[in-house]
Amino acid sequence: MLGSARRWLSGQRLLVKTEFYTPWGVCDLVGISLSKVRIRQRLDLGQRVAIGPPRRIALLNQIPDFQTQGSITSGQLAAELRGIFPECELYKELDRLVERGFVLQVAPECFQRLNGWAPLHKRIVAFELKLRRVEEALFQAVSHLKFATESYVGLPEKVALRAFESRSIEHFQTSGVGLVAVGRTRCKVLLRSQAKCEQADPVLQMHCVERFWRSHITGNSP
Repeated sequence: MLGSARRWLSGQRLLVKTEFYTPWGVCDLVGISLSKVRIRQRLDLGQRVAIGPPRRIALLNQIPDFQTQGSITSGQLAAELRGIFPECELYKELDRLVERGFVLQVAPECFQRLNGWAPLHKRIVAFELKLRRVEEALFQAVSHLKFATESYVGLPEKVALRAFESRSIEHFQTSGVGLVAVGRTRCKVLLRSQAKCEQADPVLQMHCVERFWRSHITGNSP
């Protein structure tokens, strides 16, 4: 099943990772497509390294982008992120973002974000495989919508068809999760994922993209 699912994702020109760790568990496969235009914008800014862990991404997302001509002070950031960052740690993280070229210090204690390329992804597809436990697979697939733009449950063909013809399919439809029948050599989509944009957490999405960014840069180094 894993091989068929991976080929299905790769056939859509997605970069694929297996056993993708999330805060709530492991997703069997994740596929992602990146925007070539935005990749070039990021590289033109000299931002070849990954941003870092989710808390650093959350800090970065609080800083106005240079394209808006807005800025924010470290004191304002400390107030907005109180409870997430101790103040001394926040200053260290700001220094890291400046050193890595993601943030510009435009005045003493005043900062702008340098990532007009965000979001870098076009699609993020999560794929959860199960042999028979449909409800458990659906629960996990719904969780993956916190970062994925599409989420699918993959089941053996006979199990998938029974689920599609039962009342279980209503739960798939209302949650936005898709259903795929997985054979030995191919996958057949029985129900397309229809996720809602507001389900996704932008910090988790960017963290997911950053994990693919490392391998993208390694595989495309000059």
